[in-house]
Amino acid sequence: MNTPALRVDSLALAYPGATNLAVQGVSFELPAGEIACLLGPSGCGKTTLLRAIAGFLKPFAGNVWLADRQASSPTRVEVPEKRQVGVVFQDYALFPHLTVRQNIEFGLHTLSRHARAARAAELLALTGLEEFASRFPHELSGGQQQRVPWHVLLRPNPR
Repeated sequence: MNTPALRVDSLALAYPGATNLAVQGVSFELPAGEIACLLGPSGCGKTTLLRAIAGFLKPFAGNVWLADRQASSPTRVEVPEKRQVGVVFQDYALFPHLTVRQNIEFGLHTLSRHARAARAAELLALTGLEEFASRFPHELSGGQQQRVPWHVLLRPNPR
């Protein structure tokens, strides 16, 4: 039997300081030369799982195996640079020190304060991000960050 290029065994992941698990009980194998895709709704743990495979996040439980070597466990994490795992980070050019609402409003700087707030509310509703308006980018999943309209096309002036 061939050793899989990647094996994830009963992986559970939590961010430092978090009270609940972000990922729980994930197991799969990926044979050498195969391509896989993680699918799921925003916030379900896809990026968190990939961060653990790359070595940026230590498992709460379970193991990550790369070929025939254990790369991660709750007690040991091989450093990312020794894993030979490529990573392309999600980057949506959001200002990390601004909330979702503030990021949207920044793109509307040519409008009056009242018009900017109204348009931001409209865009939050349009993208389904109303409940995340006061959160900062690091508090959002990658999919949620992707929906923040940071570059806003203004409607032409009706005059």
